[in-house]
Amino acid sequence: MCNGVSRGWFLAAAGAAALPLIAAPASAADLPAVPQGLSEGNARAAQIARASHFIRAQYGAALQLARSITNARLRDGVLELLTNPVPTYARKYRTAADRQALRDALARAGFVKADDVVAGIFPPGTDGTAAVQPFWSAPGSAYDSHHSYPGGLTVHELFNARMSEHFASSYNMEYFSGAQRVDRDLVIASAFYHDIMKTVVFQFNADGTILGELEIAGTGAHHCLSGAEAIVRGHDARFVTVLLSAHAAPSLGDQVKVAAWCKAAAMIAGVDPVEFGLLDRKGNLAALPPIETFISNLSDHDYVLSVHAVQQIEPRLAALGRAGAGSAEGRWWRHGVLSNASAIALYEAATRGDAAFVRAVRNAPE
Repeated sequence: MCNGVSRGWFLAAAGAAALPLIAAPASAADLPAVPQGLSEGNARAAQIARASHFIRAQYGAALQLARSITNARLRDGVLELLTNPVPTYARKYRTAADRQALRDALARAGFVKADDVVAGIFPPGTDGTAAVQPFWSAPGSAYDSHHSYPGGLTVHELFNARMSEHFASSYNMEYFSGAQRVDRDLVIASAFYHDIMKTVVFQFNADGTILGELEIAGTGAHHCLSGAEAIVRGHDARFVTVLLSAHAAPSLGDQVKVAAWCKAAAMIAGVDPVEFGLLDRKGNLAALPPIETFISNLSDHDYVLSVHAVQQIEPRLAALGRAGAGSAEGRWWRHGVLSNASAIALYEAATRGDAAFVRAVRNAPE
């Protein structure tokens, strides 16, 4: 049984539903060519994302929203990341000894375990000279979590950035009579920025699985690595604090978490968190958190629905997938389906019944 639906029923429908997804008739020129030198898994994922009309549309919308940022410094920085997310934080750590020394320093601070692998901080290909995979084809999270398909990161970040814009507008209208007290540019830019190093930590393996993620300071490594990237790229303490508040608002006792992430990001970036302006000498946040930090946290709640959606449709897709659940062919088929339809759209179809779900898989937007 599969959530109340017999496996036999699913397999009977699989003949139609498991047909290959055909690339959209529209031109894929919206996305660049798949870069040379990617790993086998990342290259295959990029081909899937590039063929998806849904992902092309999401990426185009992301670029459009980023271009609407009026602050030139923030706008140019975000656009550079969306087009070429090079992990420049890694340039400071050229040798294996340098990288191990950073792991050891993070362990002494209590942010990682002493035996955690250095590759958790510097995943394969992280040498700081080129992007490990394009932003537009990276997954949004681990395999069984939100937006875990080629292009999922673009979908997630666009949603977050749009929510940031809406929250900023609502707060300005409700509490400031329409005056622009909440910085729209800042919250949109931080929403795009705060997950950018998922391009590094969540890589596609050749068998369709997704690379596992280390925890740094009690949260996914991508969070502190993205903060470090912002520091290395010259953004100020206010911006870094806002983006590092995505996983917890700096209030109700969670100021300690945000302060820890700020310290870890500063260590990775090779700067003193006090001199940089992130923390005071007692290890607390250096300034009263601005309203934008709270909007950063509020806007990063797409996962509440998207994690649930993935976990609910996974067994249904596994029953329909080619070559059986758990196979490489089945995983890549699953990635193709989700890149064309999204887990949330398939979940909505499933709420209307099993036949509607199968039709949605078969007719995934192309």
